[in-house]
Amino acid sequence: MKRIESNYVKTMVLSAICACSLSSVAYAEGTNALQGIKLGFGYDLGLGMTAQMGKYNGFLGNDGLAIDYTLIKEKLGKKPSATPVHWYIGAGGYGKWNGGIGARVPVGIEISFAERFDAYAQVAPELQVTDGVRFGLGAGLGVRYQF
Repeated sequence: MKRIESNYVKTMVLSAICACSLSSVAYAEGTNALQGIKLGFGYDLGLGMTAQMGKYNGFLGNDGLAIDYTLIKEKLGKKPSATPVHWYIGAGGYGKWNGGIGARVPVGIEISFAERFDAYAQVAPELQVTDGVRFGLGAGLGVRYQF
């Protein structure tokens, strides 16, 4: 019973942190609350929703929640292209609904394939710090629409 209550508290705390972080970024970036925000769906911690606001990326899925900050994002290649492709490296954390919490470093590519649409693919080395220290490798795919 204590294990279930502990997981519930962790989930609620992570959700509150995510909501506060995302709302403060939205207010700081302009008067239109959705301006510049990208929303979509994907697969990272299970099937779920993905959001991007500035340098912040969030994912809420069947298996947990992840929040990342993009450290580096650059265009791939030197020539101008009709389909912009960028690579990125970030740092963040995740919480799984089963109680696992850890840090991760997503590395991926982002492709703008239509007006206001982009797709991404990433791998994320993970360091879980609950129930002992464990290393892992996560991956994610998704599609987003920019408002």
